[in-house]
Amino acid sequence: MKLRRIEIENFRAFASPLEIEIDDFTAFIGRNDVGKSSILAALTIFLEGDGVKIDQCDGSLHGDRSKVRITCEFDDLPEKIVLDDAYETNLRDEHLLRSNGRLRITKLYDCSKSKISPVIFINAENHPVDESSKSLLPLTIQELRREAEKRQVTLETGEGTIKARIRRAIVERSHAYQFRPIDIPVDKNETRTLWEQILKYLPLCALFVSDRSSSDQDPEAQSPMGVAVEQALVEIEDQLGELAAHVETRVKEVADRTLTKLREMNAELAAELKPQLKEKSIKWKSLFKYTLTSDLEVPMDKRGSGVRRLVLLNFFRAEAERKASVDGHRSIIYAIEEPEASQHPDHQRMLMRALLEISENTGQVLVSTHAPGLAGEVPVDSLRLIDMDASKRRFIRSADIEDPSSFYRDIAEKLGMLPDNLVRVLICVEGANDIRFLRHISHTLHESDRSIPDLSLNPSFAMIPMHGGNLRDVVNLHLFKNFRKPEFHIYDRDDNNTYQEQAKEVNQRGDGSKAVQTSKRTMENYIHPAAVVRIAGYNIEITDDNDVVMCLCGILGKKKSEVKALLSDEVAPAMTVEEIDERDPNREIRGWLQEIGSMARGSERKGFKS
Repeated sequence: MKLRRIEIENFRAFASPLEIEIDDFTAFIGRNDVGKSSILAALTIFLEGDGVKIDQCDGSLHGDRSKVRITCEFDDLPEKIVLDDAYETNLRDEHLLRSNGRLRITKLYDCSKSKISPVIFINAENHPVDESSKSLLPLTIQELRREAEKRQVTLETGEGTIKARIRRAIVERSHAYQFRPIDIPVDKNETRTLWEQILKYLPLCALFVSDRSSSDQDPEAQSPMGVAVEQALVEIEDQLGELAAHVETRVKEVADRTLTKLREMNAELAAELKPQLKEKSIKWKSLFKYTLTSDLEVPMDKRGSGVRRLVLLNFFRAEAERKASVDGHRSIIYAIEEPEASQHPDHQRMLMRALLEISENTGQVLVSTHAPGLAGEVPVDSLRLIDMDASKRRFIRSADIEDPSSFYRDIAEKLGMLPDNLVRVLICVEGANDIRFLRHISHTLHESDRSIPDLSLNPSFAMIPMHGGNLRDVVNLHLFKNFRKPEFHIYDRDDNNTYQEQAKEVNQRGDGSKAVQTSKRTMENYIHPAAVVRIAGYNIEITDDNDVVMCLCGILGKKKSEVKALLSDEVAPAMTVEEIDERDPNREIRGWLQEIGSMARGSERKGFKS
């Protein structure tokens, strides 16, 4: 199951309902104390993850503390669930889903009480109910049979012994039940069984808070290594038993000799004493404490806070994945507060790329940040800006529900993100992989021909992915429009005239901007197969027209995104100048780069200021 929406009401600063759509990667941004951490805490409370438990202080001071509500919607649901002991059914056939196909669950907490436990509801949108708005789902098999008899529904052979089939017969043949929205409590009989089945599939929430300690002796850090210790001890369990017996025998011998000597001095006292093992169970695991040291034998607790925190974060990831594997069906939601804390900017970017990869391959990732550097690396579609109105009511903003230009402008202002005032030319390409490809190729060509700009180092150029860019690039794109920067657009060869029309539009602007299309199918078709062999170990055919990425996907058994990253990040920088020219005999790439360099010089002469 995957989380797709969370709603919060009367929880901490969120007195009014807050509704948030969740992606595989979601980034909550905003100023300090606006409520980013509270959203992650609410999710952890709902999913009963480690690290946060609800208490009286979580009730909103400006709302109804007795009605704290956390609601979550999920998709990627199990195809089958087992009810009625062994009968397989599914959530759709039981009419428990929303019209969008999601499962919606609400937990209500009364934070005015000292002992707080949730009341849980499944919020069905189109569920059969009788004239009193009651569902058949909580009824026992005897109650269902009586209901069938009351509604004059004759049960066919085999129907009367299975609750799911009785419910279906009553709904379909009695005409007494209407489909309406209903909140079904999961507190008894079949609803309790249903909830136990759903619990097997709910995601596991692993919360990493910003102010946690960062020692490798913390329980979170010791846990994965502790598991390794336990597994190793199990392998030598027989030998450990023999060792314990040997120790017990020797200790008893010493005790007996001691009492023998004591009898010589005080027989009465010796008679009162006898050797007895105080605690027979030996906690072998407690004998082993591990740390991580550097090559210079510097223990982890003596390293810098950034290194300690980075290592602990990955211990945390390892433990979350272990728990999920033990539970079998459950996916993982990594909820991470301020991952940039104590990290060098290079580590921030590396960490963000790692988290993005996790969201694509392993589980969902939710992060909170107010750091411009980290927020700038976040995919635009994943951004959720938490904002406040004049009455301090919090609400969520995103690019898909308001004008993108004003959204990006406000984000830049609130986070302190500014466009680079050294930029002279915007280079607009289709995606992030094209950016990395051009940076590597331009660097290689620049080394042999200084007239070609090095896009990887020169601050005069800002490269913008037009489809699915990150925040920094999109902010630059929207804000630079006000400064009349010339743009150089590179589109893939277009078989449907889509990009041809876009290129024509750019070339007709009259502001010095220019657009070109590749003569080959995509950027990947400029890759030399010899470089692929050196990096990936496979010889593939690369023509001007074949699908290089899908070809490698089949050979390497990797996803399309992974192959694109391999080609742009590893193969492209491995190409020599001779290989670049061999795959590009018409010097097309050189021509683009020389034109871009000329545009930058022209922009500087015209005195455009940002």
